[in-house]
Amino acid sequence: MKKIATLVVSLLAAVGTYAQGTVNFANAGAGINAPVHIDTIGGSLAGTGYMAQLLVDTGGGVFAAVGSAANFIGAAAPGYFNGGVITVAQVAPGANGTFEAFAWDSSTGNTTYAAAAAAYTAGLIHGGYSAPVTIATGGAGTPPSAPAGLTGLQPWVANVVPEPSTIALGILGAAGLLLRRRK
Repeated sequence: MKKIATLVVSLLAAVGTYAQGTVNFANAGAGINAPVHIDTIGGSLAGTGYMAQLLVDTGGGVFAAVGSAANFIGAAAPGYFNGGVITVAQVAPGANGTFEAFAWDSSTGNTTYAAAAAAYTAGLIHGGYSAPVTIATGGAGTPPSAPAGLTGLQPWVANVVPEPSTIALGILGAAGLLLRRRK
């Protein structure tokens, strides 16, 4: 009987070691109203031409994508997405984790976070990161607690990051105007 009890306790401990927290990846809900806007075009992101990805801090401010990217809801709810429940292997159930979201224009074919982040950094697409939020994940206890919402997530802007050569040309143009003004 002791051997069976020891086996059961060991099995439960092993399962507990591999437990994972859960997060409801949406930017609207209880305590959340964080629409995503576009800076130069105006308005909010809407429809399947835009996507969002949940990111988790894996340590030292380094964020990694978790789960699948989500499409934005259509014209009925511009600026909002609902990616559903995501299991986060990097954060234990009930433990605090720091999360952020990245939203981008996927109409150019960038349908993965890696491709979108590269295109955004090169100044090719609209995109933007939310401010990080720290929350306790769901999934703790028996039965497991409900997935945690991204409470505290704030609205943010998707913009185009100009490539370095564009910035350099802008600075040269401004310098030229200043020199011309002095004459």
